[in-house]
Amino acid sequence: MRHRLRIIIDPPCSAAFNMAADLYLLERAAAEDGVYLRFYRWDPPAISLGCMQDPGTTLDYTAMEKAGVSWIKRPTGGRAILHWNDLTYSIAFPALRKEFGQTIHESYAVISGCLKAGLKHAGIRCESHDSSSEYAATKREIKLPCFLSPNRNEIMVGGKKLIGSAQKRTDKAVLQHGSLPIDGSFRKLPEFCRIDETTRAGQVKMLEEKCTCAREIDPGIDVSPLIRFLIQGFIDSIPFDATEKSWSKEELGKSI
Repeated sequence: MRHRLRIIIDPPCSAAFNMAADLYLLERAAAEDGVYLRFYRWDPPAISLGCMQDPGTTLDYTAMEKAGVSWIKRPTGGRAILHWNDLTYSIAFPALRKEFGQTIHESYAVISGCLKAGLKHAGIRCESHDSSSEYAATKREIKLPCFLSPNRNEIMVGGKKLIGSAQKRTDKAVLQHGSLPIDGSFRKLPEFCRIDETTRAGQVKMLEEKCTCAREIDPGIDVSPLIRFLIQGFIDSIPFDATEKSWSKEELGKSI
């Protein structure tokens, strides 16, 4: 049986719009038997915080204001991520959809498989990786930079993390979204955090050593075809009847 997949490709939008749109898709997935796949960027650059983080103790508002960086809380967990020249994906689907598994681990694995298939179309060969044990010792010594928060089925290239993702599950639906840095701007994150200089230097070093971005892998990569490759990865991996459909005036006016 083939399933409906609605694809939304947004231009760069504000942090408030981007998170409201993802929450709306989570609500729609809970209300009807559809799957929603969205790709978007951020303007101005923004830091998204995990739902349990305290912005007052996490963020350096003065540094952010000088750089023109905004912030918002995500509905998902994890730590802060700087969305500066990145491509963000989100996917929302009914919780009972067996194609995505029934647990966090299973759905992460399925979505990682779709992302890997899309990146392969783009000429980027990658692998999934469980970073929990790798970072355990380091975590005792220094607070990990947010993009390096341990997770399962992370997308890695050449031993470096390329995509960081987070998930929210309700009784009726699941939302997963993640950041794929296009260039190295995401490594500026420690500049905007309330941390001491030793910790900041350590985080910068780890982000340089353990994370990568699309243009470090392929300097000529362009965002628009990359989105198309990623879409194809989802269609190849799960039997979807895919339709690209922008937001309606009703959706923009009432829900987002």
